[in-house]
Amino acid sequence: MSERKKRRRFRINDDTMTTIVVSSLLFCVAVVVAGMVLAYFGVDVSAIVGNALTVFGTELGICGVMTIFNRWADRQDKQAEKRQERRIKKEEMRNERERSERSSG
Repeated sequence: MSERKKRRRFRINDDTMTTIVVSSLLFCVAVVVAGMVLAYFGVDVSAIVGNALTVFGTELGICGVMTIFNRWADRQDKQAEKRQERRIKKEEMRNERERSERSSG
């Protein structure tokens, strides 16, 4: 029997969003460096370099918004858990009170 090898994924901190941003940054750096080399030889690549930086900036902004949303969603989940815990405690206290009233009366 041959064991199947687990396919390795390229991820940074086991986070897809971070991996995308870092990969995009590396791509943009490569484009800018290639543009600088081509500019040295007299080729006008300002539009390509400008677009690469615009794409990275846009992607970084989208990832920032996604991070803000994730934090908001986590906060909402924690608040919902706290409300649930409070409801359970109130119900337990009410049940305990009713039991004590029945046993005493």
